Amino acid sequence: MPRVTRWFIKAGIIYFITGVVLALVSEIPAVSSGLLLPVYWHMLVVGWITQVIIGVSIWLFPRKHRDKKKRESVLCWLTFWLLNSGLMIRFLMEPFLPLIQHRPLATILALTSSLLQVAATICYIAEIWPRLQTRNERKRSRT
Repeated sequence: MPRVTRWFIKAGIIYFITGVVLALVSEIPAVSSGLLLPVYWHMLVVGWITQVIIGVSIWLFPRKHRDKKKRESVLCWLTFWLLNSGLMIRFLMEPFLPLIQHRPLATILALTSSLLQVAATICYIAEIWPRLQTRNERKRSRT
């Protein structure tokens, strides 16, 4: 299993545990204000499910050219760091959004978080798309 896959899966597990804990905490009447709802849903959907899917797909789909391992792993790692940077900004900003909603800082943070996650998506697609070949295409590219 590639190291980047292990990082994606481990990060996904951390987001899963954190998301479940936040979901439980948000059910406490004294804490329940609704501010944590988007945070833990995003943690569970993007942080856990999406990262595990990305990690496993990188592991399961073979590279088109095995000799380009170094270049391809750069896109995998870039995906990992861009996605997690975007997620961290979102998780740290989201609960405070009602307090900073009409300030330029909120717009900058939200835009930065979104752009990092979109960039991660583009890197992932650039990495995985060449791997999606039929057996015949794979055989032809080897010869």
